[in-house]
Amino acid sequence: MRCPSTRTRQIGVSLLEALFSLLVLSVGVAATGRLHRHLETHADIARQRSEAVRLAQEDLEAARLLGAPPASSVRSVQDSAALRLNTVFELTRQIDAGDPGAAPFRPATVAVTWRARDGSTQQTVLASAFTAQDPAFSGALTLIASAQAGAAGRSSAIPPAVHAIDDRRSAFKPTPGATVAFVVDNASAQVVEQCTDVPTEVRSADLRAEHLTHCTEFKALLLSGVVRFSGANPPDALRANDTPLALALSVGLPGMLAPASPWCHAEARKTVVYRAADGVHREAVAMDATPASLAATDWHDTGERYTAYRCVVAAAGDPPRWSGQSTVVPLGWEIGSAPAQRKVCRYVNDSDASGAIDRNDEHPSVYRQVDRALLQQNFLVIRGDLDCPPPAAATIDPLAPGNSASVATVQHQP
Repeated sequence: MRCPSTRTRQIGVSLLEALFSLLVLSVGVAATGRLHRHLETHADIARQRSEAVRLAQEDLEAARLLGAPPASSVRSVQDSAALRLNTVFELTRQIDAGDPGAAPFRPATVAVTWRARDGSTQQTVLASAFTAQDPAFSGALTLIASAQAGAAGRSSAIPPAVHAIDDRRSAFKPTPGATVAFVVDNASAQVVEQCTDVPTEVRSADLRAEHLTHCTEFKALLLSGVVRFSGANPPDALRANDTPLALALSVGLPGMLAPASPWCHAEARKTVVYRAADGVHREAVAMDATPASLAATDWHDTGERYTAYRCVVAAAGDPPRWSGQSTVVPLGWEIGSAPAQRKVCRYVNDSDASGAIDRNDEHPSVYRQVDRALLQQNFLVIRGDLDCPPPAAATIDPLAPGNSASVATVQHQP
């Protein structure tokens, strides 16, 4: 009789199969890890590239505003702790002198280089072009602002220092601490009201509707511009940045029955460039201003100096008009033809190509029937024994057709 077999069939996974499965799983985990590192590295590079583009754009705009000369420069920028970009950016700026006989602009590039997480060197390059003319003077001395409506319906003939108080009106104080304010219509740029009992501590930039409660109708037009000084021989009409002498502006209205005497205010100013959270700013400030007045920690003084003036000329009629002549009034110095004296020239602009300075916006010797605000009515003060500078080419926009204009001056006083 046979005994039954004690052998049973085993069910399960052999050691070889288990090892093979573990190998496949390990390969998959390793591939997933490599993919994760690859994605993380490329995400890092994308963030770093965005920051590099921002830094390059900011550097180009700062150089443009500062009027940086042709040169090469290198600087390093550590990313902020908030961004955590884990690298250091190196900025290399190159501004070429350009060809004076070719297009009137200078090629400029900013290259930003950094080392990525994977050890590779990354680079972003931005290219641009700077006008060959100092940006502070590229047409600013001769362009005549039109009275066309600007942003939000506000006329571009209203000086920037005149503060908008609502959609219809702007206002300004004649002097800091004054109890009087003038109200300007945004559409026509005409002075329409004179307000009294304005709090002395309220600045022009802080005027609001609630400060203008005692107002009466007042018809007047604005006349504004700058007075620049050049002691060079020959005088330089484009780069007249000498420290301004004390002066006042006067507007004579011969033979006109004006409802009130013209009022003028002049203030010496300088131009500065500073960085803020929202970018790079270029501002005109009082000569004694400090960075704290703009809530800035520091600024760059461009060296630009001038006296800005603004006149309120009472007018009569409908529409209101006035005729007369504006003159520079020296305070502590003399106008004359001797070397120790000064001569006053007018910046003029034959905008209609008539061959004569005969329109009010062209800055004539005598204004006739002025019926709108006049801006950019600029003067140049030079040595008394020198001639007013002849016409010179000035770059307005290096990329636009007809990109040059003639900067001309003519003698105004004596």
